[in-house]
Amino acid sequence: MDYEDELDRMRAQKRRGSGAKRKVDNRGGRAYYETGAGRNPRVEYTGRPDVHQKLRQERMRKKKKKKRLLMMELAVLAILAVSAFFIFGKGTNQKGYWTIAVFGVDSRDGNLEKGALSDVEMICNIDKATGEIKLVSVYRDTYLKINSEGTYHKINEAYFKGGHKQAVEALNENLDLKIDDYATFNWKAVAEAINILGGVDIEITDAEFSYINGFITETVNSTGIGSYQLKSAGMNHLDGVQAVAYARLRLMDTDFNRTERQRKVVTLALEKAKQADFGTLKTLVSAVFPQISTSIGIDDLFTIAKGITKYHIGETAGFPFSRTTMRIGKMDCVIATTLESNVIQLHQFLYQDENYTPSSAVKSISARISEESGISEPGKNAPTGGGSTKKNPGAASTPKETAPPETESIAEESVEETMETTEETEAETTEEETAASETYEDGSLIGPGAGLDGAAKEPEETKGTKAPEEETKAETKASEPAAPEPTKAPETQTPPAPGDKGPAGGSSGGPGEVGPGV
Repeated sequence: MDYEDELDRMRAQKRRGSGAKRKVDNRGGRAYYETGAGRNPRVEYTGRPDVHQKLRQERMRKKKKKKRLLMMELAVLAILAVSAFFIFGKGTNQKGYWTIAVFGVDSRDGNLEKGALSDVEMICNIDKATGEIKLVSVYRDTYLKINSEGTYHKINEAYFKGGHKQAVEALNENLDLKIDDYATFNWKAVAEAINILGGVDIEITDAEFSYINGFITETVNSTGIGSYQLKSAGMNHLDGVQAVAYARLRLMDTDFNRTERQRKVVTLALEKAKQADFGTLKTLVSAVFPQISTSIGIDDLFTIAKGITKYHIGETAGFPFSRTTMRIGKMDCVIATTLESNVIQLHQFLYQDENYTPSSAVKSISARISEESGISEPGKNAPTGGGSTKKNPGAASTPKETAPPETESIAEESVEETMETTEETEAETTEEETAASETYEDGSLIGPGAGLDGAAKEPEETKGTKAPEEETKAETKASEPAAPEPTKAPETQTPPAPGDKGPAGGSSGGPGEVGPGV
């Protein structure tokens, strides 16, 4: 064999690609390919068939899917952690608590938002584990920062200017809170709720008895709900209107005492609710819920109603704990001594947080108030009372003497009203003071539009159903000399602005003063 010819043949074969792999057969599920040429071609194993490769690819896809699911779970946990951080606040003091801001407005037109006068401001803090409820009344004349623009005023001005949103924001900033929900009610809703629960039992002092019947009359006129006047001091079973009238009293003592009466009514109403069956509570929620403004859903209220026996009122207090009163500009205000020390005590009271440190916002507001008031040192806690602190030795034993007679002093106070700031153009109505003279000697039923003869004018739907004895009584009274016409509020009188001193003393009378007021 010629060497050169053989070399040329091999080169030619290489150029033709005859050495490419060629599948021979499958042996035992494996693929074998032939390479090379000639009488002894080389056979090699190249790998598994397609079915095994697909299984391996499927396992790889599952691993990747598991990894993606794990990453998604971690992302969800991170979101929940961040959400919990904001829900419970920056600190841990509010974890496990439900904090609700409660506002009571003196609204006769049904308005529960901006423009309504907030007579009641409470912080209701519920321990979710134990069901203990702590109530803190924020005195409406407390001098605090009321908006983001840096305006300082009485705290109830925040609600008047911006409704519940601004009021909640003000409480959060001034008191370093993270309020979860709010609820706003008017006196009619409270009266109906207590009526549904069957009333409450309260000890009425002689001083309170001197004024309560006048407020019962006014509350009947403003709510449209009928009631009776009380006949004597001592233990009395109060219906809704009478309980509201009791909670509004302050003429005989101070606004501080009034907030204590308000907390007492709330406490007694809760105790009655705990004794009621679920049907009664369902009726209560259904009747009152449409009349209130709240961020709490009706389903949540039904849930609370079902577990009502779990809840109980613990300690109650008024804020500021240590305080004084003074005039800031043209306003009689309650001054916290100091705000910073009071906020520390508030967090200890509500959350048992002994390690709480006030925020920079609280420190800044406290410094501003100290600068304006000249009080920079913490004071002692003010004493707490159980209601009226003054006793009227001349209190009568019949409703006849329930009217406060100081009409001249009321007129004198109206002179000072004209000196108040132009911001405060809206006012508390003065009907409750002038209506205080509309009292009846026989304790007969009072209703909206009550006549001067002592018998109530009944609503249209009840006419013709009056009991015979009531008709006889009305005829007897009609034959008697006409009663003097009760004093009416002057129609042209400009009402005082919220929080300022005025003829009614409403929210403007100096904190703790004895004088006409809602």
